[in-house]
Amino acid sequence: MTKVTVNAPKTPVTEGSSGVAAATLPNVCKMPGPPAPFVPTPLPNIGKSGQDPKNYSKTVTIAGKKVAVRGATFGSMGDVASKGTGGGLVSANVEGPTRFVGPGSMDVKFDGKNVQLLGDPMLNNCGPSGSPANAATMLGVIQASGFVSAVDGKDNCPLCQKQHGALEESQETRNCAQDLARKFESKVRGSSDEDVSSTMLGVVQCQCKTWKYADQSSVTCRALYDSVKELGAGWRAPKEADVFVDKPRAGRDSKATREAVRDFLKRRFHKDEKRLEKIWDQAERRFLRFKEAKSSPTSYPPGSCAGPKALLPALEHDAYPGSLTERWFGGTSGNPTREKIKFRNAKTGEVEERQFHHGETVPPCGACELLLPLMLCPGDKKEKCQHEG
Repeated sequence: MTKVTVNAPKTPVTEGSSGVAAATLPNVCKMPGPPAPFVPTPLPNIGKSGQDPKNYSKTVTIAGKKVAVRGATFGSMGDVASKGTGGGLVSANVEGPTRFVGPGSMDVKFDGKNVQLLGDPMLNNCGPSGSPANAATMLGVIQASGFVSAVDGKDNCPLCQKQHGALEESQETRNCAQDLARKFESKVRGSSDEDVSSTMLGVVQCQCKTWKYADQSSVTCRALYDSVKELGAGWRAPKEADVFVDKPRAGRDSKATREAVRDFLKRRFHKDEKRLEKIWDQAERRFLRFKEAKSSPTSYPPGSCAGPKALLPALEHDAYPGSLTERWFGGTSGNPTREKIKFRNAKTGEVEERQFHHGETVPPCGACELLLPLMLCPGDKKEKCQHEG
């Protein structure tokens, strides 16, 4: 997006600024008891400047995006687990609007109203009318980290030794993953069943941007399949025959899922099967090292993550992958990832390792670092979409 400053070095908040306001004062919500009818529990609440923006500028835009002005609010996520018992202790709301506290710029106005700036303090999970607030972000709205790169494209393909470019998150896949997450969340949380485990949601958009493909980590559940189907035209769900359970469950064996990915790759790269098996074995060893000694990098069983699984229907459809988002879904309680994921910070160039929270895009695990680059190899095909439609 175009770099525009207001009262430099500050920048305005817009629909496209990827600003986030993660509540720093506890967002205390009513969670199901016992012992009492509800238990006051702090839950995450993360406001996003591009989600459900209201009262933004009407006549002035920056790079085609509306700008937050005095009185603007935007949507939030992360605390819907308390919906059934009343939501926020003060606001009685979940995923309520995020509202600016600060006055914004005192000398720059759009539509006659002060322009709101990154860094302005926020009130989180407000009531439907914008008050009362259930929490606050004293650090203000900040710029979210850049899009995640699943494959940086700098190394040669492990199969053909050529370069196939990067596979990165795009604004389209980020938005699509958010749409999928909302559908999925409404299905798994709309039940009295509390045994809903965490999972990763993967969305791939093809190179020509005609189709989106989606799946989830571990075994594919009915809630995911139905969610993709309901998103309608332009979406392709996993095969219905590959749906194993109604909702995500901890401890489900994903062996059949992993073998499906492996078998497809063996058919696709039958001329390089030995080299493929060598790479797969390396990914398996990474997983076993992590499982036995919790050694870095965090690695999961090869073929079980959302990225490779979402790429599978794309490749089966003769699409060439254009972009990928893997979004964390924290289960009934909105838990963060159990393990820390290692990644390179594009801004600092430093290798970092941390947990990722409900709704965040997650970098690939150690096993996927080996598998995703080879899944970009076109083999005997061309590096472009060849699907119908």
